[in-house]
Amino acid sequence: MSQFLVDIALPVPLDHTFTYIASPDLSVRLQRGVRVLVPFGRKILTGVVVGFPASTSVKGLKPVKDVLESRPTFSEDLLKLTRWISEYYIAPWGEVLKAATPQGTSVESKKTIRLTVDDIEECLKETRKKSKVQHALLLALQDGNSLTISQLQKKTGRKGIHGVLDQMVNRGWISVEELIDKPRVRPKLETVVRLNAEAGNLAVHGSGVQLSKRQEVLVQAIGEHSTDIAQALPVNEFLRIAHASLSSLKALEKKGLVLLSKREVMRTSEYETLEQPADIVLNDDQAKAVASITESLEQGTYKTFLLLGVTGSGKTQVYIEAIRKVLSMGKTVVVLVPEISLTPQTVRRFKAHFHDDVAVMHSQMSAGERYDAWRRAHDGKVKIIIGPRSAIFAPLEKIGLIVIDEEHEASYKQFDSVPRYNARDVAVVRAAQSNAVVILGSATPSVESYYNALNGKYQLLELPQRADNARLPSVVVVDMKKERKRVYEEIKLSVQKTKGVFPKHLPQLSISGLLRDQIAQRLEKKEAVILLQNRRGFSHVVECFECGHVETCDNCDVALTFHKTKKHLRCHYCGFVKKAPNVCPKCNCVELRFYAFGTQQVHGELGSLFPGATVARMDKDTTTHKGAHDKILQRFGSGGAEILLGTQMVAKGLDFPRVTLVGVISADTQMLLPDFRASEQTFQLLTQVAGRAGRSTLSGEVIIQTLQPDHYSLKHVVLHDYRG
Repeated sequence: MSQFLVDIALPVPLDHTFTYIASPDLSVRLQRGVRVLVPFGRKILTGVVVGFPASTSVKGLKPVKDVLESRPTFSEDLLKLTRWISEYYIAPWGEVLKAATPQGTSVESKKTIRLTVDDIEECLKETRKKSKVQHALLLALQDGNSLTISQLQKKTGRKGIHGVLDQMVNRGWISVEELIDKPRVRPKLETVVRLNAEAGNLAVHGSGVQLSKRQEVLVQAIGEHSTDIAQALPVNEFLRIAHASLSSLKALEKKGLVLLSKREVMRTSEYETLEQPADIVLNDDQAKAVASITESLEQGTYKTFLLLGVTGSGKTQVYIEAIRKVLSMGKTVVVLVPEISLTPQTVRRFKAHFHDDVAVMHSQMSAGERYDAWRRAHDGKVKIIIGPRSAIFAPLEKIGLIVIDEEHEASYKQFDSVPRYNARDVAVVRAAQSNAVVILGSATPSVESYYNALNGKYQLLELPQRADNARLPSVVVVDMKKERKRVYEEIKLSVQKTKGVFPKHLPQLSISGLLRDQIAQRLEKKEAVILLQNRRGFSHVVECFECGHVETCDNCDVALTFHKTKKHLRCHYCGFVKKAPNVCPKCNCVELRFYAFGTQQVHGELGSLFPGATVARMDKDTTTHKGAHDKILQRFGSGGAEILLGTQMVAKGLDFPRVTLVGVISADTQMLLPDFRASEQTFQLLTQVAGRAGRSTLSGEVIIQTLQPDHYSLKHVVLHDYRG
């Protein structure tokens, strides 16, 4: 009988698949896209079936150990997409498939170590002086329990123990076994109580079942609910309502009157509060955009639209109308957002329109919540998936529309782990493979997307006016060099009046007089303020206090990064190095600063200037906990805080009608990053954050502080001029 061959993609850094053989009982369950357990070296790994070769020249093939599911995890569409990602981004197919697999569902084996020597005391005596590592390992294992390598490393405080373990195996002191680890994520079960239908027709009295009055009351209370497991009450909820104990239910279970059963319960995300959708009438520009998108949807062919709309122009409403059309055609939708901070507002708005057809996936959800959202999409129970870049792998069938909001955002690129892909480009490819429509939305599109629109690769749709006739905010640029000179003169006059001593170092103020006065006015009017300080850890530049000059690379013309340990300036593109100057080469000022303000310093300064105001800070440090973004934004939106201070996560997509002032503490923080896109990203970020102001009947104002007031990026921000 011929062998049944199967090709498996494994999550290992090798760019090819591996051929295995399958037994007859397993071969009938194998199909493309299912996950299987296979031996790989000394380990057991989870792989994905990607093909069935007719023959192979490979000798000594290993057998498939088990098939993990009856229905494929990956559809043919997703296999095709992940294969394209593998080839285009030069990443092993197995690692791409792993990135697209729900976290915590893969099965792997792990090594466990157990003591096998009889005379442990003799071994301890021998190793006490000869080998401290072996001695520590024996002590950790002497209680007889099996430990994994990571547990041994933790108990002994030593990392490199693999070679030592091999020596101890050869001496017969320990044994090493490969045990298959269970998946970390499984369906969540809850215990429910219901009346036993078979015992339901037994009379409580005279049936031979002796019940106390309390038990009679409990049986009656349980009977008021359902004998159907789907409608049964969770035990915890019933005990709370009936003021009963678990032992009383156990007693009734023994008498055969009630049943305690397990029922699966879906874990849901924290964004469940529904708001009533506003009754919005599309303006002419929105209606034209929706009509163009609808025409393509009805044709059922692939097309990409670039929706270029100024901030507050109603791009989200265009998405909603397009999604409504897609759902009416029986198709599904993926909506990508760049930041987790945007997810709460986006999800609530979409849920208000589409209710239970919406599911969300992002990294701050628990693995169980993400797994259940993935299963709901996989089982066809939801039609819309919203999330950051990884949501592009959502297992939806019949995709009709993919929306990429704020398509210019760098966060759509995965830089850190394999595969290193751009979700925006992957979305375009997935749509092309599915004959779906793509909407790339932004007030400041990336240069590539705008170029594609001008060349006819994408169709350009424009929303040039704000919705509801709201006006774009006025933008004022504050020259912080002049501000510093003003502060210097004030200190000088004060010293002359008091005949005091001039301070050795001038105060490092981050908030100009104009911004301070405008914040005070907004607080007095009970209006809200958003402040942006996009401080990044690697943005240490050498800056002249007098003229604002910053050292740049002779070759690349990007800002040089100051390395404190070697006291030199380095270009992170070409490697150019130069000595850090002692005086400014432009104005000969000796007051050079090796710093940049961060949100923490600004927060402290705001507390001193406005002690009566509540400041909500939103940056990486304050949003590590689950739901932290949502809590901060809800607090700010409800009036619990007057000022929202944060990094770039406060700059995009947020819609708060009472915000009338936006302040940018330092435009230079983004502008002077050692990045050839720094000017483009500065324009995008500042335009986006400016768009948070004046989104209702209240007019808005934007104040941008900078040491480079003549920079071309800022000139175009002031004019709201994207094309320029």
